[in-house]
Amino acid sequence: MTKITFVNPAIRGTPRIIYTLRHGELDGNALGIDDESLKNKPNHLFPLTQKGYQQISQSAKYIKENEIIGNSTRLYCSGFLRAQQSMEKVLEEKERDSFKVSVDSRLDEWWKGIFHSLSKDEVAEHYGIEKAVQEREGWHHYRPPQGQSGKDVEINLLSFLRDVLDDEIFIVGHGRSLGFLRRLLTNQPVDLNCKYPIPANGEIWKFTKERDYYAFESLFSPEIKEEG
Repeated sequence: MTKITFVNPAIRGTPRIIYTLRHGELDGNALGIDDESLKNKPNHLFPLTQKGYQQISQSAKYIKENEIIGNSTRLYCSGFLRAQQSMEKVLEEKERDSFKVSVDSRLDEWWKGIFHSLSKDEVAEHYGIEKAVQEREGWHHYRPPQGQSGKDVEINLLSFLRDVLDDEIFIVGHGRSLGFLRRLLTNQPVDLNCKYPIPANGEIWKFTKERDYYAFESLFSPEIKEEG
């Protein structure tokens, strides 16, 4: 009997080393999307909290001490404010006058359209049919109105990787999209509801090329002592 194994697309012609950093804590992480104070603020403009800056300060110190960003390391960032603030904080620690950071929307957070910034009660009240379809099909296949399915995120990430010509890159991005990146780079199976491991705020991951895929390491995760 013929045996068939389904795997991810081979990751060929891509960087030898990929570092990723998840942005620090933001208002949406701290308050949750049900918080009324977030209702009139677009998600892509959520700023870092004070704790978020503390997290990235710890990450930046680790990056500097371990010389993760070298002269030949290419820098990439999503178009969201929190990722750009995190990148700025990291580069403040470096002893150089200027940096060029490529902003690429293919690194933006997974956008769930009408589901992204609505509370569970609002979704249940106004989009019950859509919610039922999503639960039946799973997030990998289901594309919400104005949003992306899980496989749309993966298509964007694969497109980004195949356009990168550098040997070593450093990315500041988002938890869920970096979870997808880890799945692709390490050849993990599809989860129909896209429940992949994601980094903590300020966590640094390293991926090292080994033939068609990558070895994974979690290098650092900040620890902030809560007051009180």
